[in-house]
This record gives sequence, C-alpha cells and structure tokens, in this order.
Amino acid sequence: MLPKEVYQSLIIKSSGSATRLIRLLMKSFFSQEELAASSLSGEGIYKQRLQPEITEAIKGKQGEEAKAG
Repeated sequence: MLPKEVYQSLIIKSSGSATRLIRLLMKSFFSQEELAASSLSGEGIYKQRLQPEITEAIKGKQGEEAKAG
C-alpha cells in the first residue's frame, strides 16, 4: 500500500494529468526492469504480465478520482 503522503505528492507532480498520475503510480509499484519487460496483458512482444492486483487497483483508484473530480 502506498502511504497517503506519497499518493498526494504524486497527484501534485501529475499536474492534473490522469495519464501522468498513472505512470507515476506504476513507477511507484514496479521496478524499471519490470515495466520494461512486461505489459498489462502479458501479450505481444512482452512475455510477462504485470501483477493484475496492482494494476487493477491503480485503474480502480483512477476511476474513483474521475467520479469525485
């Protein structure tokens, strides 16, 4: 779980861009190596799938933010 203070700092860094916030969140939960060698689905040229529990939680959090905003 990401501490609230870290999440808030990522929101500020994203400057209101949902895409940038998602990228920052992905970098917070996955190493650069994991991101380089994986994809959301595990399809295509990438063989590994990023942990669905984490990616779904990020997508879910973004959905909550969109509804609230």
